[in-house]
Amino acid sequence: MVKHSTDTNHTRITLSPNRSASWAEVKLVVFCIAVFVLLIAAIWAFLGVWLVLPFAGFEVALLAFLMHKVNRQCCTKQVITINPQRVVIECGIQQPVFKWQFKRQTTHLSVIEAESAFDRLQMILTDDTISIKLGEFLNQQDCLIARDLLTRNGIMAVSNKWWKPR
Repeated sequence: MVKHSTDTNHTRITLSPNRSASWAEVKLVVFCIAVFVLLIAAIWAFLGVWLVLPFAGFEVALLAFLMHKVNRQCCTKQVITINPQRVVIECGIQQPVFKWQFKRQTTHLSVIEAESAFDRLQMILTDDTISIKLGEFLNQQDCLIARDLLTRNGIMAVSNKWWKPR
């Protein structure tokens, strides 16, 4: 998902993964599956196959752990702030963990075009000293939107297939 806002002096572009469910919806799904699995395990335990209970509990715990981990990764954000002097990138989950500052004049966007219809383009923000991959979690359409927003805000884009029209 790509969001942007523009003020008089700066533009802020926020890149985040598309999410199909909120944390409350994920908890509801895990709860429903847990009730169903533990109900079946309780019936089997009542019939004498009590060894099913630990495996059912492990299954529910593993599902809850993995759903939490995936949902947390879906909260990843990259915030790109462009002003006349600097380009600032903040990356993190729920709060900025990393922050990089680029000089606006030496910064450009390296674009690696998709090789096939199933690939997506890759974007790397680069200056003289460092390169940062942008939007690794975005789909093809969102990558194109992000590239267009960055170029409209004065970041020069350099493609690996410069001879082909966009």
